[in-house]
Amino acid sequence: MITAVQHYGFGVADRDKSWAFYRKLGFDVPMSLNHSYATRMEPVVGGDYERKVVIAANLLGGATLELYEYTSTDPMPFPVDWRWGDPGMSASALKVPDINRALELFTDSPGTVIAGPMPWPARPEWKAALIRDPDDLLIYLVEVPDMSYSLRRDGERVGGAIFPTIAVTDMERSLHFYRDILDYKDIVYDWKGSDPMLASIPGGESSMRRVLLHDPKPPTSFYSFYLDRGWIELVEVEGSKGPHIYHGRRWGDIGQMEICFDVHDIGATFEELKRRGAEPVLEPNTDDFDMGHGSTALFAYFVDPDGTMIELAEATRLKFTDKISIDLRKRKPGKPLPRWLMKMSRLNRYKEK
Repeated sequence: MITAVQHYGFGVADRDKSWAFYRKLGFDVPMSLNHSYATRMEPVVGGDYERKVVIAANLLGGATLELYEYTSTDPMPFPVDWRWGDPGMSASALKVPDINRALELFTDSPGTVIAGPMPWPARPEWKAALIRDPDDLLIYLVEVPDMSYSLRRDGERVGGAIFPTIAVTDMERSLHFYRDILDYKDIVYDWKGSDPMLASIPGGESSMRRVLLHDPKPPTSFYSFYLDRGWIELVEVEGSKGPHIYHGRRWGDIGQMEICFDVHDIGATFEELKRRGAEPVLEPNTDDFDMGHGSTALFAYFVDPDGTMIELAEATRLKFTDKISIDLRKRKPGKPLPRWLMKMSRLNRYKEK
């Protein structure tokens, strides 16, 4: 009952500063804006903390990004001794129509670009670069031939997210989870070697195995205009590995903290994933959670075999304009919202004051 990859969640030090950076990359349509207490997450994080959140879409399509900042407590920094291959979300890949034009966005901030452009190690026909965001979180920009785009507009250089890179400690165990439990059954590539883009990243010089997974079923999300089932890349680095990037820290502290799947019937999906052997962390809420910006949702959590957080989210209401708001529970599951309606989200693009 997973319909698409909905968003990747990033814990950040300053939501507004981070969103300004990602708006430059095209994530300028707020699907959710919220400043409140995350009371439901108290069993997970150990306290009822206030936070500011934005979930922003990119009109070129692909998964959205959630930027999450604790405001009633200081977010804990990213581990200073982290090395590439330590378990957790290591990087996120965004799709770009033209890698060279995309990198022109950073001519005034050359320190943002870590490496590239160069061929993607597992697919030389792809071109890629590695950049860092304001919290030094790693972002791949990847140019894939024949990649689809929702609204290809002149001047747009970066699209939405296409896959997370999740470091694992046991590839076969993780393949069972993502392939057999979450149904990402197709193997796009299974590659071994070293990635020259990571030469300056601690541990990045190591030999590794990278497996890119895909769910072959067509997307059935209400938001199929933007979202699809996407890919999931797993990476296992040879040699010893440190603890999970969130070991000793809270979900929401600085780092790439979760991958979120859009679902129909969150209750039934939650029970089915438990039946298949997934480890639950937080059961679905029964009352609509106000996401801000006119949206409401239900959500629940699992963890993968290494402890990386997996969110399920079922949107229940979506606001397009001041006059158009849709109760998604009244729509037939699997029937996407019409393209003309989704295109109206252009009217909600962030406007600088």
